[in-house]
Amino acid sequence: MKSDQLTTELRDYLMSKRVVNPLNVTLTNKQSFNGIKLDEITSERNFRHFKNVLNRRVFGNGYKRFGKELQMLVVREISSNQRHHIHCVIEHPKRYEISDFERLIRDVWTSTDFGYEEIHIEQPSSQRREDGWLSYIMKDRTKVTLDQSIDWINSSVLHH
Repeated sequence: MKSDQLTTELRDYLMSKRVVNPLNVTLTNKQSFNGIKLDEITSERNFRHFKNVLNRRVFGNGYKRFGKELQMLVVREISSNQRHHIHCVIEHPKRYEISDFERLIRDVWTSTDFGYEEIHIEQPSSQRREDGWLSYIMKDRTKVTLDQSIDWINSSVLHH
């Protein structure tokens, strides 16, 4: 299968895996912490810690006991100046006011070792905006390849 065809099919697959009640989120990373330079593995571990803490705060014991978790689609990027950051779609639990959940995301992210305080969170106002965000996070410009940029482990929406 040709690379372009594979990328198109992967984009179609990801567009079909929709997060319920989505928030469009960009999380920036500290590029080093305590002498440890951020790389793809460290970034994945740091996000996993963020995801675990966020899910525990939202679901309590139900996260581990019953497997309850927020749906997420996670895409890693490295900007032209070599700064790691993460674009994602995170499920907004209906029982949280948007401002409270945004504050929770910010608090949990900045409490991680590599979580930087520059965070962008948007509640999409329409299906068009939701589709636009998905197209944006799947752009080629800041990726080696799309399939290598998807965080397959932490993207819980792909496991349903």
